[in-house]
Amino acid sequence: MKILVTGGKGAIGKKLMAKLQEVGHTAISYDIIDGQNLFDMETLEKAIKDVDVVYHLAAEANLNTMRDIEGAHRGMVVNLGTTDNVAYLCAKYNKWMLYMSTCCVYGDVEVHPEKEDSTLPNPSEIYAASKYAGEWVVVGYGKSLKLPYTILRIATPYGPGTRMAMAVHIFFKQALKGEPITVHGPGTQERTMTYLDDMIEGSIAPLMHREASVGQIFNISTTERTSAMSMATQVKALTGSNSEITVTAPRPNDTQSEDIDVSKAKRLLNWEAKTSFADGLKKTLPWIKEQI
Repeated sequence: MKILVTGGKGAIGKKLMAKLQEVGHTAISYDIIDGQNLFDMETLEKAIKDVDVVYHLAAEANLNTMRDIEGAHRGMVVNLGTTDNVAYLCAKYNKWMLYMSTCCVYGDVEVHPEKEDSTLPNPSEIYAASKYAGEWVVVGYGKSLKLPYTILRIATPYGPGTRMAMAVHIFFKQALKGEPITVHGPGTQERTMTYLDDMIEGSIAPLMHREASVGQIFNISTTERTSAMSMATQVKALTGSNSEITVTAPRPNDTQSEDIDVSKAKRLLNWEAKTSFADGLKKTLPWIKEQI
């Protein structure tokens, strides 16, 4: 199949495109880096008309740039506007749209574990809110205009090729340089950190199970929960660093607990994450050393 990947030059997009090509598809990037703007409807329409499937990854995904009022507004306009444009054109030409959302939409909820169909998301910050709003844009086109869609709620990825601004990578950098490893308080907040290769495998799994995937939402995550303090401690031990682990001010509106249920993906897509956090760190360390 010919598959368009918006944000194809990003960390996840590049890995996704490489995997799509590896399994026999033709992957085509659509990225602002190449001057391809998702608000340029004429160019976007030509690109979508010419493919079979669209993965919509492109987004303002840096939480730090969305913490002030101007950044929040800009991120919301980008994330909702581009999602609407892609969904509209996919509906117009009956193209299967796979929307990359985030497990961050759950925020802190009372129901655990967090299941796609039984947990009401409660985004704790505006990036997650923008992605959840984007889900409803996609669902709206699906219900009203028969857009074939699949929503993938992906966990926080780490590993070679992902953004160096991720907490785990910052911990590695600080440890290797002998600097204090800074954990935002209280350090007990948990994440289901998912190794990038596992996440990519989960993201392409719907292509092999289309009938079971269209109109569905899937959590793509490990089930292993790791606290921020444990991440820092494991990084320090793996690197043999003498760095001190220090606790700094908590991030505002930071989700305190992720507990992701992936039984639906296992049942319908025959997918589950295989890499433990400890093994993922070992695989990531050589790449981190090349970056600093």
